[in-house]
Amino acid sequence: MRNLFGSFVLFPVALAACGGSDHDARSDAGAPLGDAAHDGAPSDGDGGGVQGPEMVPPAPDYDDIGIQVAPTGDDATGDGTEAKPYRTIGHVLAEVAQPGDTIILRDGVYNEQVRIRQPNITIRSHSGEWGVISQPITIDGNNPMVPVLFDVDSDGSKLQRVEVTGGFYAIQLFTNWGSGGSDTLGATNITIEDSKIHDTGRDCIKITPQSDGFTIRRSEIYNSGKGYPPNTPPDDMNAEGIDAVNADDFLVQDCYIHDTATTGVYFKGGSTNGVVERTRVLRTGAFGIALGFDTSLEWFDTVTNPGYYENIDGTVRNCIVEDTRYAGIAMYAARNPKVINNTIINSAKVGHSPIYFGITFQDWDPNAGRPANVNPVVVNNIVAQPSGGDCVFIRHSDELGGLDALSGPATIDNNIYFGGSAACTFTDRRAGGVEAVALAAWRTHLGGDASSLETAPALTADGHLEAGSPAIDRGQNREEVTYDFDREMRTGTFDIGADER
Repeated sequence: MRNLFGSFVLFPVALAACGGSDHDARSDAGAPLGDAAHDGAPSDGDGGGVQGPEMVPPAPDYDDIGIQVAPTGDDATGDGTEAKPYRTIGHVLAEVAQPGDTIILRDGVYNEQVRIRQPNITIRSHSGEWGVISQPITIDGNNPMVPVLFDVDSDGSKLQRVEVTGGFYAIQLFTNWGSGGSDTLGATNITIEDSKIHDTGRDCIKITPQSDGFTIRRSEIYNSGKGYPPNTPPDDMNAEGIDAVNADDFLVQDCYIHDTATTGVYFKGGSTNGVVERTRVLRTGAFGIALGFDTSLEWFDTVTNPGYYENIDGTVRNCIVEDTRYAGIAMYAARNPKVINNTIINSAKVGHSPIYFGITFQDWDPNAGRPANVNPVVVNNIVAQPSGGDCVFIRHSDELGGLDALSGPATIDNNIYFGGSAACTFTDRRAGGVEAVALAAWRTHLGGDASSLETAPALTADGHLEAGSPAIDRGQNREEVTYDFDREMRTGTFDIGADER
């Protein structure tokens, strides 16, 4: 299938731009669309599959022991020492490195496409220096040029303190999905730490099916979609910060994602056990963070996910999301999603709502599942909208015989809603629902939000709580949010929002 913004792009051993579409704006038309793309080997203890208390890893202690590469080096005469470094990363990967080796980049720009084909390879910059891996920006799928490619045999490899810029995608994980063989795994247990990924033609990071155990932490991701011509309408772009399709045990931790042409980060296509935590998402052309979206059927693992859920057991916690065109945090065909202790500011400026229950159409395929969101937990969140409007929206569509965005009970409580110059309202478009009602009527209708407040949350400019905020000591104590946005322990009765005062 083709999505409404583009076609497939097939790289060697890789899948990219997996199809999918959405028809999920406030008025049933004009929502952001995305491309598509689950299951495989479990992650190790460093991955994102833990749904209980957050992991706070120790501060990194990088050394400079490894094969040295420098822009001033020489592939013919070098030996990988600091005195005689090699010139190119590609030469070292193809001719020198063995599984488990570390490649140390000296300061400078490496204008090459780096493809990691062996397991447990680490590439990192020398202490006090930055290696920059770069390719020209492009949206030409016939000549994609991706600066860093993790092959299906690169399991356990790492990128640490490296800047990656340009290309179609800046970083892509390859997969065997769709190759016709019995092995459908992608590159698994890949880790990116303390890096900068930016200024790409399309997505900054593309995670393809069954590239499980991916972890990115303490990294900055920004300026996706720079390959589009100037003045391209945002809804005609398809360029996420992180696009993960059918990939499990996924962790985005302590990152800063900003100025993306479309969504900051989403996990869809049946992605399971994904976590986004302690991450700031700012200025996005579509969603801030989405658990699920809209994926073509060929990218689902129907053995483990026969219902075609877009997201399973996903969690967004202790995040600050600000200035999004569409939903701040969205759920699409998500089973057991958790949205806990987040702060959402000035989101859904064009459509949707800060907390949004959306519908997936899965290319209108007659065999699709198109399930509703089920068993969501939406607790301890701050929603601050300077111009009011819907703070929570549950969608219904009359298409395909009628589709609802939510089925069964929902745990929604201990949130703070603030409409600024106007009131926060709440809408449920399902049969017997309500339209743009106040919090009191919403509580009656929903049978939830009983302990939620509609009041100014008293936030600092960066989304932290001011002294005396009504969010202090008004949340539920949840085992999933042991730490706050700043990696500080929550104590006593938990505060509402990403910050523990």
